[in-house]
Amino acid sequence: MLALKMQMEMSYVFAVVITGLVVVFLGLILLILFIKLIGWIFEKIDSSKKPKDTAPPPESKPKPAPVQAAASPSGTDDTEVIAVIAAAVAAMAEADGTVYRVKSVKAAGTGQPSRSAWAAAGLRETTNPF
Repeated sequence: MLALKMQMEMSYVFAVVITGLVVVFLGLILLILFIKLIGWIFEKIDSSKKPKDTAPPPESKPKPAPVQAAASPSGTDDTEVIAVIAAAVAAMAEADGTVYRVKSVKAAGTGQPSRSAWAAAGLRETTNPF
């Protein structure tokens, strides 16, 4: 007798399913419309903040003068080192199919670590492979 009470009519089941689907999709449509409305409002705000009379950008920039290699602090001639660096950059550019240009070459530092010992230890610990 309990099994008979548990059974529902199929028309009632379909009505509940259809009602649920309609409610969900109407909610999604309303959410989409709300997001589009907010986007439209922010576009209007952004367009009102921008100046309307903007000058066109200049057509070409003057090319900077070529950078001369500074004399190294140790007094040695670094032209070979610069040539090797430029050759390595050119080889990378050829492999990528792009054009790179070496603007300047500077010494990396005085040999002093840029991080404290604790920061360097933390970096080593977190980046070690498993």
